[in-house]
Amino acid sequence: MDQSQESGMSSNRRLLRALAIFMTGSALLWLVLYQSFPLDITYILSPTLMALVLFFAFTMVLRHKVGDGLFGEIGFLYMVLIIAYTLFPAMTFLSSELASGWAFVNLAQLLPAPKDLGVHLWRHNLFIFGVGAGYLLVRGRIIPVVPKAHETNGLDRATIRLLFGVVLVCVLATSLMSAPVHSYIENYTRYDHLSWLPRKFVSLCARVENGFYVILILFMFINYSKYKFRALLAVLSMGVYELINSYGARIECLIILLMAFCLYHYFVKSVTVKRGIAVCLALGLLFSVVEIFRSYDFDVTQTRSAVSENGFKPASELGAVYFAGYHLYAERERNAMPPKEWPMFFNDFISLVTPNDFNRWNPQWWYARAYYPDSIVPPETLGPIADSAIWGGEIDLLIRSIINGALFAFLVRWFANRQDKWWAAAIYIFCYATCVLTFKYSIFYHLNPLLKTFVPTILFVGLLRKLLLRMRPIPAPEF
Repeated sequence: MDQSQESGMSSNRRLLRALAIFMTGSALLWLVLYQSFPLDITYILSPTLMALVLFFAFTMVLRHKVGDGLFGEIGFLYMVLIIAYTLFPAMTFLSSELASGWAFVNLAQLLPAPKDLGVHLWRHNLFIFGVGAGYLLVRGRIIPVVPKAHETNGLDRATIRLLFGVVLVCVLATSLMSAPVHSYIENYTRYDHLSWLPRKFVSLCARVENGFYVILILFMFINYSKYKFRALLAVLSMGVYELINSYGARIECLIILLMAFCLYHYFVKSVTVKRGIAVCLALGLLFSVVEIFRSYDFDVTQTRSAVSENGFKPASELGAVYFAGYHLYAERERNAMPPKEWPMFFNDFISLVTPNDFNRWNPQWWYARAYYPDSIVPPETLGPIADSAIWGGEIDLLIRSIINGALFAFLVRWFANRQDKWWAAAIYIFCYATCVLTFKYSIFYHLNPLLKTFVPTILFVGLLRKLLLRMRPIPAPEF
């Protein structure tokens, strides 16, 4: 046996020893909590502790596989987000404040018992376990090490200028064709006044804008030493624009910030776990503040009065996934599930060949039609936990979670094998920044935007760069 094999076996033994100590300590802590608190509180504390145990065990094994650059892993970021969507509802249940935030107000109307709340937290644990298991089984040890490319004879500069021009045109087109917007809800109906052809044009502009956002800041971060301040200004401008233009819709802003976060990690400086957690907490605080202001139509006086009376509440968005899943599992147990059509099960694949406004088999619209028929747009998202309630229950949920983790692990390996290609980096950065939408919508969420928006965008930019090369007799860049 050579020295490297002995070192590997020794490292594996240390990992197993650390896991054994960690699991033993967790079991002892659970016994102390079980003996110290009333049963109703234990119903919530037990799955909460288990979620943390699963997360830290996953982190230990993943770090053993890939080293310290955990925040470059889409699987690690995804687990952090799932934990946030699990722990915040649990903390809310422990504080008995189901009257704060729209998701928890809706949950309170179902009159949940502590035991039932805890049972559904165990379903979150099942999902966490499956995602972690699927990711670790497929992930392997190959680590993406993106080359720090530099400007090559003006090609990247020309690409950035053209992309900036196209994005600016798309922003102007979507803004000028929009109806006046005075509230968050009106943001979702701003183009309803348009006829078919103009609406399709606006939809195209919005897709082009979203696709070019990614590639524009990608090329800035590739040449970060030259475009440092312009890159940061571009990210800040895009995020602020999306927040203001949408009257407080936070998801597009979050995606832009996560893209910049991942690009910084790979092209500038590796982000440590401590700094990454600090960034996540800062984002949670920022979006909680935005939600409070949005609730009072950005009226500073009303917002200040509400905070002084009720205190500061974290974003109720973190309870959205829990509520929809709990509700549909409750309906499943009562055999009261609304009628459904089997094509709903394959909606992610059917949507690839249907228009974006075809919603008949979209589970989110099915849920809205069944429970919120007067709503202009679906007020709730579903996600894989709620989807499993519609179809196969907990077994379905475990299978979905394993597939989810395995797909993300495959994506990292695919990226690592193509890390010298700008288009591979663009695809990975996009999926990394939008992974939270997988938990909010579907494990196959990325299929639609990748094939309908992102692949055509990459092909267009690739063709553009080839044309620029022909116009400028210069050698092609390595990256």
